[in-house]
Amino acid sequence: MQDNYTTFQVEHIDQLFNNLKQDETQNALAEQAENALFTNDEAKKNTFQTINAFLDDYLINGRHQPIDQWLKFRFDQYPDIWENEQEKIETANTIINTIERLTVNQVELEKHLNKRKTIENFYQKKIDTLSEEYQLNSTELAQEVDNALSDANRNYFGFLTGQEISLPMEDEALNQKTIKRAKLNAQLNLMGWGLKSVGSRLVNSFLGKKNLSHGEELQKILRSAVDTAENKGVQIAVSGGVVVSAKKGWIKDAFAGLDKLEKVVGKAGSVLSRVQDLTLSVANGWDDIRLFDRVERGVLKAADVAAEKAKFVVAQTITNLEQKADLFLRKNGAKLGAKIGATVGSLAGPVGTAIGSAVGGFLGEKVGGLVSDKVVKPVAETAKKVADKVIDTVKDTVKTAISKGKELAQNTWNAVKESKWNPCNWF
Repeated sequence: MQDNYTTFQVEHIDQLFNNLKQDETQNALAEQAENALFTNDEAKKNTFQTINAFLDDYLINGRHQPIDQWLKFRFDQYPDIWENEQEKIETANTIINTIERLTVNQVELEKHLNKRKTIENFYQKKIDTLSEEYQLNSTELAQEVDNALSDANRNYFGFLTGQEISLPMEDEALNQKTIKRAKLNAQLNLMGWGLKSVGSRLVNSFLGKKNLSHGEELQKILRSAVDTAENKGVQIAVSGGVVVSAKKGWIKDAFAGLDKLEKVVGKAGSVLSRVQDLTLSVANGWDDIRLFDRVERGVLKAADVAAEKAKFVVAQTITNLEQKADLFLRKNGAKLGAKIGATVGSLAGPVGTAIGSAVGGFLGEKVGGLVSDKVVKPVAETAKKVADKVIDTVKDTVKTAISKGKELAQNTWNAVKESKWNPCNWF
């Protein structure tokens, strides 16, 4: 009887994951995300025109002056969205500091791995350092992060397949479990290639080829090291456009649901926390395009993209922790404490990723549009190729877990219920 049940589960998994390879399924996911992200067609148009204006002005003017000076000048063009001068300045500084911190973590992680040290060791050291600085219990903090990633992955499975799947972890060290969850999250991110087509499609609908200028310059920046001023500058510029669009209300509910957080850290702090989330989502989309471009050039195999993406997920998770700790714990540590770890799940779930994917699609279109008529658009062709390989890998992982026995199968499958992806549940 158990063998029949296991066989049924395996066959159902095959069907679910094979459906994910179909254009129809991915297009439906893209439409769902698009409708959840934008209030209407005018909002879509305004969002991408604003992002495009920020990016073009950065390439023309911003990279030739201090980035904070340029970003604050751009924000001056939208006086209606700021409560006061301080909010405008703090928003600009938050975007810049978040990208700077992310870059530091990306570079440090790469150096750590080049010394043949493990990603688990790097993550644990960051957790310990943060715990010491803010007088937190490192085990409690690490457990909060692990729980948040677990929930995010389950929700992501729900969005992609319509079923909530919880993969159990072996009985091993907590940091090893968390890194496995981060790696799975990277895979789930790559599986939804339809999400990454949203930006590309909307650009073609609302902007047109005349707005896809600076492709060759952007491509050079795309292929530069992560810690170059211009690589950081592009992410800061695009984040500025995204934040303005969110403040305008074109990106739906980006600043909704802050009530509970406001009671602890105040309105200004809760808003800045969302700015951090939006900025890291943009960085996620930019990282996608960098990876797809490497595949397109033949310097990275499609099968190896997930491992590279996992590095970004870990760096993003650490950055989010550090930035939230700096924002919340210096004044409110006693109230939040190790619970700060729960904030990392927002970016790892489907909604947190959707905005980054849409922005990534836009950037991929911009890079690939007008470069000697020879460059293939990375998102359009490469994202699907990468996704197909990752879908097979994750499918095999789930099937292996199911086949290990009755108890494991029940924990893994959870009789899987219908996913309810709440478009308002942003972060």
